[in-house]
Amino acid sequence: MTEQETLATPIKLELPLGAVNMVLAALAKAPYEQVADLVQAIREQAIPQVPMPEEAKPAEQPLIQ
Repeated sequence: MTEQETLATPIKLELPLGAVNMVLAALAKAPYEQVADLVQAIREQAIPQVPMPEEAKPAEQPLIQ
């Protein structure tokens, strides 16, 4: 296997959300052009897996008659 093929070989990592956030925080300190594609790839894989908080329900208003 060539080095280019090795670098393009996908792998699966399973990390707790806190660890993923730590990786993203570390990447945020690097120059944008070096990490933008990696950050995007992490986001694309993570977003479908992380439950979003439910929208706050508006307070029920009594009916005015």
